[in-house]
Amino acid sequence: MPWTRSTRSELAGALLWSVLPVAVEAASPGLPALLQATLTTTASLLLLWLWTRWRGIAVFAQDATLAPGLRLGLLFSLRIALLYLAVVRIGAVAAVELSAGTLLLLAALARRRARALPAALLALAALGVLAPAVAWPGASLAVLAALAWGAQEWAAADSRLAACGGEKFIIYQLIGAAVILPVASVVAGENWLVAASAAAWWALLAQIGACVLAMSLLWIATPAGPRARRLPVLLTLAPGLTLLLQSAVGALPPARCWVAAVLLLGAARWPRARIA
Repeated sequence: MPWTRSTRSELAGALLWSVLPVAVEAASPGLPALLQATLTTTASLLLLWLWTRWRGIAVFAQDATLAPGLRLGLLFSLRIALLYLAVVRIGAVAAVELSAGTLLLLAALARRRARALPAALLALAALGVLAPAVAWPGASLAVLAALAWGAQEWAAADSRLAACGGEKFIIYQLIGAAVILPVASVVAGENWLVAASAAAWWALLAQIGACVLAMSLLWIATPAGPRARRLPVLLTLAPGLTLLLQSAVGALPPARCWVAAVLLLGAARWPRARIA
């Protein structure tokens, strides 16, 4: 892979995205999951909207992208809500690895080719390594987050969004989250009158920064092209990066998480090396 500006942006975006679940887990003792998601996405929306105003980018100009954009925002909201809830229940590493393993398994099965079988087996093995040690409610949320992510990628492939600029593509997702997640938080009975620690607020700021910078690097800094190309980068790097970041800032994850990360790396790389 040539070391281009696009490649550097995608790698940096994947690294920043991996900060997000680790920061969610760090803030969870003081801030409920959906409240964290609400504050993160709303603040990110405000910052990116100010950026578009400063650059004179007309993200709200009328065009044919409204209907697919709203669908994209709904699926993004669902994915973020499920991921945050999964992280709070089973931890950042397990949530990310289960989500990545589910997506990689589905991607390999969708190829319907014998040469994709090793990737499917590696992803299935990673899920098998993790499953016995993870409570099923949290694991179910992580798997559902992966399915929502897959549906979001399907929505992003809509031809009407093909010419949509990166800024508008991001704004659609964040507007959906800023509208839906506060309602979901209230319906879930989360307490907004929290007295969180300073560490929790710093972790929330880390989430906002990671969200804004990661989305900007993945969708604005990289050249326009098939939007699905960002997903393989995240699936390849996110499990291992999340594991390393969690090890650096918190308790060392159990051995099964390290084994699963190696298996997922193999599953993510196999389709590129052997099939593509």
